[in-house]
Amino acid sequence: MRDWRSYVRERLAEAGEGGGMDEGVVRGLAEHLEDLYTGLRASGMTQQEALRRTPSHVGNWLELQQGITAARQEGAMNERVAKFWIPSLVTLVAAWGVLTILICAGVQPWMTHPAEPRGLIMYVPWLVVLPPVGAAGAYLVRRANASGWRVYAAGAFPAVATALLFVLILPWALVVDRHVAPDFQLLGFATWIVSWVLLPGVALVIGAALEGLRGSHQKERLPRV
Repeated sequence: MRDWRSYVRERLAEAGEGGGMDEGVVRGLAEHLEDLYTGLRASGMTQQEALRRTPSHVGNWLELQQGITAARQEGAMNERVAKFWIPSLVTLVAAWGVLTILICAGVQPWMTHPAEPRGLIMYVPWLVVLPPVGAAGAYLVRRANASGWRVYAAGAFPAVATALLFVLILPWALVVDRHVAPDFQLLGFATWIVSWVLLPGVALVIGAALEGLRGSHQKERLPRV
């Protein structure tokens, strides 16, 4: 039996792929050749003839290597979308959709110091709803067979997105265009961070953490085969 991995390395080296070739690609090409060889042998072809004909099915080695690499990259990108971006966007839309509904319904926020820059602004019903929203995002991540930081990042994504928005607004308001926030005060900005990032983020993370614990308990209860 031919060592197809060594054969693939030799052909790729001849095609111009140097020592930095991806071992995953080498393995994939070798498995492809092995499948071709097995199919030819199963059709009744002799070993010598099958070994001779198998490489002829490959065609251009460099193009085949590039095709496998592109397919793997596309698969990795689709996996990131399913395991992180879709749950994160669902969490974002749900969180801010609930807030929009509350505002349209006339729900007033609770403020520690009304009409003052240092006052905190809290939509209490919204904060109460956020833990289930964070749990939903974490559940979608787990359902996509992901774990670890993705569970919490997807669950807390609305707070993360808001923090990024504030990071973009701050230099713009201070340096580029003072008309964006003519009465800008650092203390007021800090209270906005607490009101719209930290408090919602804590609520979302609590929900994600509870969902993560629930998922861990479910795995422990599964019977071992």
